[in-house]
Amino acid sequence: MRVTRFITLAGATAATALVLASCSADGTDSGGSAEGSSSALTIGSLQEPTSWDPAQANEGHLAPIYQALYDPLIKREPDGTLSPMLATEWETSEDGLSLRFTLRTDVTFSDGTPFNAEAVKVNMEHFVEANGPMAGNYSTVDSVEVVDDETVVFHLSSPDPELIYSLSNAGGYMASPAAIEDGTVGDDPVGSGPYLLDKSSSVVGSNISYERNPDYWGEELPYDEVEFKILTDETARLNALTSGQIDVASLNRAASAVQADGAGLNTEADFSVNWGGLLFFDRSGELQPEFEDPRVREALAIAIDSDALIEAGWEGRGNETAQVWGSDTEAYDESLDDAYAYDPERASELLAEAGAEDLSITLPLSPVFEPVVYDAIIQNWQDIGVTVERHQWGPGEAIPSMQQGEFPVAFMTLAQRSDWGTVKFLIAEDAPWNSLESTDPELQELIDAYPTAPEDEQPEIARAMNEWIVDNFWFAPIMHPDTFIYWSDGVDVEVQVQQAVPSIYNYAPSGS
Repeated sequence: MRVTRFITLAGATAATALVLASCSADGTDSGGSAEGSSSALTIGSLQEPTSWDPAQANEGHLAPIYQALYDPLIKREPDGTLSPMLATEWETSEDGLSLRFTLRTDVTFSDGTPFNAEAVKVNMEHFVEANGPMAGNYSTVDSVEVVDDETVVFHLSSPDPELIYSLSNAGGYMASPAAIEDGTVGDDPVGSGPYLLDKSSSVVGSNISYERNPDYWGEELPYDEVEFKILTDETARLNALTSGQIDVASLNRAASAVQADGAGLNTEADFSVNWGGLLFFDRSGELQPEFEDPRVREALAIAIDSDALIEAGWEGRGNETAQVWGSDTEAYDESLDDAYAYDPERASELLAEAGAEDLSITLPLSPVFEPVVYDAIIQNWQDIGVTVERHQWGPGEAIPSMQQGEFPVAFMTLAQRSDWGTVKFLIAEDAPWNSLESTDPELQELIDAYPTAPEDEQPEIARAMNEWIVDNFWFAPIMHPDTFIYWSDGVDVEVQVQQAVPSIYNYAPSGS
């Protein structure tokens, strides 16, 4: 295994793995690094967009597919820092209730429509009205005011420290207002990005082809053509990667990573964007009455042998943790990482103290994870006297089921986000992963205080939230599993912190 380091990892938040490949749609070589050419790059994906409308865009593995076409207001660099893109400057008011952007004046969409403040207003209003997967990120935006062509102001109902970050991802992609208003953007994308969609060479379910935008306003990316090949089978991806048919791929399974190491491929060692563990959705006993007692949740947390689980399910590739906040956040406290240390004897005592010696649980199983992961958890629970019934989710059922609160507890790996992003994603009463709307007065006081607190006081509040969550066993984090991205010698790849896949800007011919 050749290990390369292009950036200092500051932590991670983003989600599911994307596979990157390098074969053309007709099966011939597309000019990727397998043949030493730098004119084309083929990137394989686990899925493709259902619509080209940026209002329907999502984060994670779809990010580079949309980034090829649409520029965001703000660019997120590989190390997670934010830099100008379509917006050159931004400023938040002292009360946190308005966000003012200064915009570029030299950008034109590929249909000739100018980019300006009115275009931003049309995009943001469409984004909210279309109710796409990321629309909830803008629940605090009351209105968008056009001051002049190069100035736009977002007026907020409450301070939102995460808004700037959201505008660097799916929520910030800008499309031509003309294409939005005539209703064609879902089928015929019109952006200002570095590439144009080559519809004649793209096949639904097979590949998405792009050609360079000759009128792109920004820095030219190194490849004349980019192709996303849809590859859903991990074995096929791995075989294509190790045989030299493709340049780069993200892999889900540790066993695949071991094979990629054996083939001498390049990777970013110890790179992680997720935390993995148990989510106790039912903290009030609505579905599982015993879960109202935090001693029961604690027992289930400390009954798990995290080290053995990481070894069995991830070939030892990951680090133990008890925190849902990542190490790059202000909330993170290294001393809390062993808060749920393996202690089956104490776990049994806690169940007895709570009167839950005969606890019986249904644990749902996702086909995304190796069966050995669930086997290890179930065996640990059975060792302390818990009866466990398995429920097998079908493909695509797991996330909707969890977000609808159908089970009291489940195992999942989720993206690590910023301090406030974690609150909005996992903790707040209306967070998408707080499906049964758990709340507590003490916690809510901290949540309410954070957005309006002076910036130098926010870290202390974030750490207090983290400590409260750990002490009250809302989750049972087990690990930060490694994220597996591998590439051949012909391409250089910069991994993207807070994102499980590299952005479209992060690829270049080797040595360029």
